[in-house]
Amino acid sequence: MRKKLFTLFFALVADIGTMFAAVVIDGIAYNLNDDAFTAEVTKGANYSGEVAIPSSVTYNAQNYSVTSIGYATFSGCRGLTSVTIPNSVTYIGSHAFSSTGLTSVTIPNSVTSIGYATFSGCRGLTSVTIPNSVTYIGDSLFSSCSSLTTVEIPNSVTYIGSHAFSSTGLTSVTIGNSVTSIENSAFWGCSRLKTIIVEKGNEKYDSRNDCNAIIETATNTLILGCQNTIIPNSVTSIGGGAFSGCTGLTSIEIPNSVTYLSGFSGCTGLTSVVIPNSVTSIGNSAFYGCTGLTSVTISNSVTSIGNSAFYGCTGLTSVTISNSVTSIGNSAFYGCTGLMSVIIGNGVTSIGVDAFNGCIGLVSVTIPNSVTYIGNNAFYRCTGLTNVVLGSSVKILERSSFAYCSSIKTITCYSQRPPTVTQYALYGLDYSTIVYVPVDYLDTYKMHDTWGLYDVRPIDAEKEEVDAVEVETSESAASIAWPQVSGAYTYELVIKDKDGNIVCTLVFNAQGQLLSIKFNAPSQNGAPQHTQAAGFAFTVTGLDAGTNYSYSITSKNESGTILNVEEGTFRTQSYEAVDEVSDGQSRGTKFFRDGQILIEKNGKTFDLRGQEVR
Repeated sequence: MRKKLFTLFFALVADIGTMFAAVVIDGIAYNLNDDAFTAEVTKGANYSGEVAIPSSVTYNAQNYSVTSIGYATFSGCRGLTSVTIPNSVTYIGSHAFSSTGLTSVTIPNSVTSIGYATFSGCRGLTSVTIPNSVTYIGDSLFSSCSSLTTVEIPNSVTYIGSHAFSSTGLTSVTIGNSVTSIENSAFWGCSRLKTIIVEKGNEKYDSRNDCNAIIETATNTLILGCQNTIIPNSVTSIGGGAFSGCTGLTSIEIPNSVTYLSGFSGCTGLTSVVIPNSVTSIGNSAFYGCTGLTSVTISNSVTSIGNSAFYGCTGLTSVTISNSVTSIGNSAFYGCTGLMSVIIGNGVTSIGVDAFNGCIGLVSVTIPNSVTYIGNNAFYRCTGLTNVVLGSSVKILERSSFAYCSSIKTITCYSQRPPTVTQYALYGLDYSTIVYVPVDYLDTYKMHDTWGLYDVRPIDAEKEEVDAVEVETSESAASIAWPQVSGAYTYELVIKDKDGNIVCTLVFNAQGQLLSIKFNAPSQNGAPQHTQAAGFAFTVTGLDAGTNYSYSITSKNESGTILNVEEGTFRTQSYEAVDEVSDGQSRGTKFFRDGQILIEKNGKTFDLRGQEVR
């Protein structure tokens, strides 16, 4: 029999009568427990090739049962290709095999507990067998095992931890019927995942209608999807992390049953998404880092856009935020460097911290009259901004909200009281910047400590040669021109919606200068012109696309007597036709609506992928 080599390699540790010794026996290091006569495999040897761990070892004539593999025992041993774990082992510690060269591993049925990140970073690991004795799959257990393609979760497992299988090469996954808890991001970044099955009999989750997804049964929340997911009509919520890091996902149809939308962060292949009218909330980091997205229209049912919802969507060029949205979360569009156009709806009351920070492509922005709060750094370093419109309810510009926006040439401010400018809010603006304000409050702005430093001028309607009222519309605005009335001292322009509710009331003097405002829709005007003309024109923005409105223009003399009333109706545009298209069999019309190009053919509407849009 070959003589065994015993080497004592570090100090003895005493702990209340128990003596632990770290020794190397046949090339494997152990911590020995002299009370329980158990051994734990530990660091201290040069592990490589094939390692077979014995079920017991003998030291100083005493037999020790090998029951555990300690913390980071084999971590970083790239030369380790395989390991045999005996049935005596019940516990495998955190990081025990992380970043090793393992290609396969069989965990025996004796193992009941596996620590945190035990196999993380084993890029060559292609298969793993998880025994029925394991009930808990810890956080990051197999994270970054990029060659791991399949895994079957046994029926004994009840919990799957955060990032347990993140960034693996999984193409299919089967969830056992005993799993009752799956943490967010458990399968984050599994970009090759195509098949997801929840075994029948699971009382917490299901894969109804062969949808290739995991759905929380009680709440109808989809918590994990993949490239081949078909979202059932019964799903009401898409949870955080559901599709996160699924770079192979290029398109997804969201049914009208969904009310809460999240979980698409890191889907770099996703180029467009249609958010149905049923969605009321877009969650935190919903589309974080979806660099392929080019345009987004937020439906009229959405009331909130979560923090970092579109963070880093560098391909995004235009965003339309509907009137139903009341808040834009912190960093919601942070770093969207390609964003050139954003329409903020009339319902928004707050714009979060860093909301549009670093959107260097943004040229102009209109803050509607509903907004009362603009957070710190909201438009920080938007170096392309040239025109800013501040609604009448903006009371304060928070710290650095427009700092380093040195290209701003004009600011139109509808507030009758100059908004408070906090430290660095306008840092970097040239004092030649023109600030347009209501004429009745011109002196108030000129005397202000900050606003008075700039070139303050009155808001004017454009001079226009017209003999009768003329209205030109777009998707969200109406330019209204009206003739001068002899003896008129004021002109009152009132816009109402189809239900007769007043959208806005604007009063101009005889020179076309804005005197007062009371309206929900933001307005803007062209650069003031001081040449005499036969009438005035003013553009009211923030209107709803494809909607009927009525207007009235009342002229009064200095004593308030009505001289003339002009009334009429108009409809904003619902889309702009682009061109005719043909597939060789039938012709259709390509048009632009709600921020995306669509095709109308044979009485139906399709997107550019050929999917019907209802």
